[in-house]
Amino acid sequence: MIADLLKLGLTDEEARIYVACLEINGGPVSVIARKANVHRVSAYHTLENLLEKKLLSQYNRNGVKCFAPEAPEKLEQLALERVNLAKMLLPQLKSLTSSKGFRPRIRFYEGMDGVERVFNESLSSTQKTRTKEDSKQSNEILGYTNLKQIAERIPTFFTQYTHRRMKNGIKVRYLSPNTVESVHAIDPFLPEKYDPNLIEILLVNKDQFPFDNEILLFGNQVGIVSLNPDELLGIIVESATLARTMKAIFDLAWLGATAFVAK
Repeated sequence: MIADLLKLGLTDEEARIYVACLEINGGPVSVIARKANVHRVSAYHTLENLLEKKLLSQYNRNGVKCFAPEAPEKLEQLALERVNLAKMLLPQLKSLTSSKGFRPRIRFYEGMDGVERVFNESLSSTQKTRTKEDSKQSNEILGYTNLKQIAERIPTFFTQYTHRRMKNGIKVRYLSPNTVESVHAIDPFLPEKYDPNLIEILLVNKDQFPFDNEILLFGNQVGIVSLNPDELLGIIVESATLARTMKAIFDLAWLGATAFVAK
């Protein structure tokens, strides 16, 4: 119980004294301090704090100052007051942040959970973009990928990811190193019936462009994934300008790869 009261904003001593007051229905400082197992002088200051928070009331009995607990419902009222104060402060706090200029948001995730987090975020973020009719952002995912590596290291997850993407109607364009395995590497991950317009893959020279990491571009975010067993990690950078620049670079690379294939 004490631990839960701490989460509501009370100090350890405030929580113990408040519980003691409830158990003995209040009384003079000495009795409450003894019940809560705290020093009398310290208890007096803590009782004053609880009085200020309106969790206790004060009365005199035969000239002795006493304290009585308010109904526990006061704790709920105290919590609601904190929530309302936070809501009131939010616009002011947000204005302070914006006044300092935009700061890119960078999230770092470790392990396989981190890897999956980046892929899943690409779907949820792109889906949100698709639902905004006035959005000018692209509704597709762009990716520098290594299909051979994905097929070997996360086949089950990538199958689920691809099926979800197809189901949500999200298009993807991949640039991947050209290997014997990569030519049909995507086939096992596709649903039996799917819209071929939702996936485009261009294979590039594996020696010039090995792509050891996955880089996904979606919405206003850039996702980076390492599937190396020694450094499994996922990074998401949220920055509209960075995402826009990276998409322009991808389109340039795509154009170059298209011209190469056309020869």
